[in-house]
Amino acid sequence: MEKETKQKSEARTEMFKKPLVWVAALLILGGIGYGAVTSGIVDLDRLQNVFFSEKVMAKVNGESLQTALFEARFEQAKKFYEAQGTDVKTKENLDLLKKQVLDDMINEILLVQYGKEQGMVATQEMIEKEYQQAVAQFPSEEEFQKQLATQGTTPENVRLVIAQQLILRQVAEQQAVENKIEVSEEEMQKAYDEAVASGAEVPAFEEVKVQIETFLRQQKIGPFVKTLVEQLRAKGTIEIL
Repeated sequence: MEKETKQKSEARTEMFKKPLVWVAALLILGGIGYGAVTSGIVDLDRLQNVFFSEKVMAKVNGESLQTALFEARFEQAKKFYEAQGTDVKTKENLDLLKKQVLDDMINEILLVQYGKEQGMVATQEMIEKEYQQAVAQFPSEEEFQKQLATQGTTPENVRLVIAQQLILRQVAEQQAVENKIEVSEEEMQKAYDEAVASGAEVPAFEEVKVQIETFLRQQKIGPFVKTLVEQLRAKGTIEIL
């Protein structure tokens, strides 16, 4: 129970971290090649053609998940967990992490495919706006690019990942609207009070209110997206090669 309470407390404090956290999430997806940006809309179908390697890890409704992409994502995930002090050196833990990464990537492909079927798009303007928000977290774009280089990725790779994330975000928003998800003032205040009670250093409530709402909204959307993924998996064709 104590462990569960601590995990809940830590989760609450996540909402107060700087937007830079999402850049780290993008970097975990690093290694994606560039070239899928057209004059206005990103063509995510071309993701399967951006690697020189012919090795394929899986196929999702005929769309290839390149082994090189999986390995890049897996290595980034492993580094992330190691940095958190989690032991991922044992065969059991490595196998579990590989399965988690593969499942996550398959789910993302299914959701992006679904989003595209629903007419969701990622325009260059949308991508550039998100990209510049990431750059703004650093002293200069040069410093941002240096950080990307240390992660083995490039601005072009990040833009392509942003394109995918924009589609996923639209899918999540669709689920929020369809299921009438709302976050009350009372829920936000409760989350804030719990974070304060945990001893975390947090800004004034009004300064982080939007972040709290986003955090709680994502938590509520999660189960509906999970259900959608289960439905897409049930009717889709997934081959692990």
